[in-house]
Amino acid sequence: EAYEKRDLNLAEKKPMQEKSDIKVKNSASTTEVIKQKKGKVKSDNKPIKSYTADEIDSLDVDVKIYTDGGCEPNPGKAGSGVALRRGDSWELWSGLYDPHGTNNTAELNALHQGLIMAVEEIAKGNTVAIFSDSEYSIKALTIRSIKWKENGWTKKGGEIKNLGIIIPMYDLYESLEGKVTIGHVKAHSGLEGNELADRMCIVAIEDKCVGFEIFEDDCTIGELLELR
Repeated sequence: EAYEKRDLNLAEKKPMQEKSDIKVKNSASTTEVIKQKKGKVKSDNKPIKSYTADEIDSLDVDVKIYTDGGCEPNPGKAGSGVALRRGDSWELWSGLYDPHGTNNTAELNALHQGLIMAVEEIAKGNTVAIFSDSEYSIKALTIRSIKWKENGWTKKGGEIKNLGIIIPMYDLYESLEGKVTIGHVKAHSGLEGNELADRMCIVAIEDKCVGFEIFEDDCTIGELLELR
């Protein structure tokens, strides 16, 4: 799906952990790794750094993109969401409903959409950071895909799941040549962007939206957050 910039009508709201005074209306790398002190660990098994709200606020980037995927039950009805922040405005996106999905496919789909948006933002001269609460998706994209591709998209010990999403996503990631930062955030920690992306997953599942569309509704951020 093509990603296009849209303007939002904004109003005041009470901020959470990130600074924002807004109301939503008519809205659609590098990975840091914690150093290990004990012994040698395979790179794809190392824990990855989780960014705090303060660290994200201090990042000097033009656009911050939060991605999330959800599935109820797992496997079951899956959907993806993205919350894109540019300045003091949000663009909210939801969709990619799959009645037979998994949490991992929903997370990968959301991160893929975030990369599509990042490509277009970077082409306009903007700097971009993407944040996901899925360690699986981040590691699949930024660490494991390097070796998988070298081995012809195979690995020892079994099949690589979800290659239909991972391969085109990795192609986009490679094309950016390190121009996008991809970071991990803790789920349901009160980080506004992550919480909004999560609510877009709920919208995608409830509306059974197969495409990926900008969220259009006259509601406040607070009302959206009350969905869970």
